[in-house]
Amino acid sequence: MVATALGLGEFIDASPSPFHVCATVAIRLIDAGYTELNEADRWPETPGRYFVVRAGSLVAWNGAEGLRPFRIIGAHTDSPNLRVKQHPDRAVAGWRVVALEPYGGAWLNSWLDRDLGISGRLSVRDGRGVTHRLVRIDEPILRVPQLAIHLADDRKSLTLDPQRHVNAVWGPAMRSSPSSGTSPIAPGCRRPTCSPPI
Repeated sequence: MVATALGLGEFIDASPSPFHVCATVAIRLIDAGYTELNEADRWPETPGRYFVVRAGSLVAWNGAEGLRPFRIIGAHTDSPNLRVKQHPDRAVAGWRVVALEPYGGAWLNSWLDRDLGISGRLSVRDGRGVTHRLVRIDEPILRVPQLAIHLADDRKSLTLDPQRHVNAVWGPAMRSSPSSGTSPIAPGCRRPTCSPPI
């Protein structure tokens, strides 16, 4: 496997989340002759090329006979981003929003007024227990609107509250009915760009 700028770009494009990074690396390791092991199973006692994946982490090694010097190389599988909160679905001021939180020192202003997709891993209950599925939606389905300037204490330096100001709009809320707890549509607002502050 030759390292090139094009190869690096393809790797980054294929790996939008730590879970995707591990899946991409696992495929490359298998192609290079490594065997994936399950943490719960008994591991082989014979030397060989092995790896194990746990969520967004991966450890690979090339075992040899006897006691020999070895090298350890580490790298991140994550990067600064906005992560979906545990209970993300909310209705605010007539809009359906996905509650997000910054991860890894993300520079919040760089995420505002941009088309956003979603990637990561879903844990789903089925008849056999919990299974994990990778998710990647590259289409623009979310947008974190810019905070209105008049809400800042100092208009020269707009400060974002990471717990309140980085929720992503994904559509208008359902119109309220006597039996539903949803918020009514804000008058005159039909697009996220004219959304009230979230």
